[in-house]
Amino acid sequence: MVEIIPHERFKGVFWIKDAEKILATKNLAPGVQVYGEKLYRSGTEEYRSWIPYRSKLAAAIMKGLKNMFIEPGTRVLYLGTATGTTSSHVSDVIGKDGVLYGVEFASRVMIQFKQNVSDKRPNVVPIFADARKPGIYAPIVGEV
Repeated sequence: MVEIIPHERFKGVFWIKDAEKILATKNLAPGVQVYGEKLYRSGTEEYRSWIPYRSKLAAAIMKGLKNMFIEPGTRVLYLGTATGTTSSHVSDVIGKDGVLYGVEFASRVMIQFKQNVSDKRPNVVPIFADARKPGIYAPIVGEV
């Protein structure tokens, strides 16, 4: 059995103590992996390892990031979601009461993002648009 410990600084982020200390988020879509990350169970909850080699935000947290304004219940505008590695973890952190607006302009990548992330997570709104043109998606997003 693994031990789950809340992160000392960031709500919605956890440490998994297994053979080593692993950064993780509580899986908002239990049973679903986005990029092959390892899943851990603790009681009725499921957690996803957050791999710092695949996510700059995870790497920053591992390196001692001081402030992160992403927490449960927040609204996030994520520009350049790609296939959803980091944005899926942000979705976990903000939880069911938060909303992630994911902007991506590459059609093939947006299809993967929808399949991997937004089709499985109720708090993710995919937006197929050029991030450099906020006038296109501002009416959808509003103020974040």
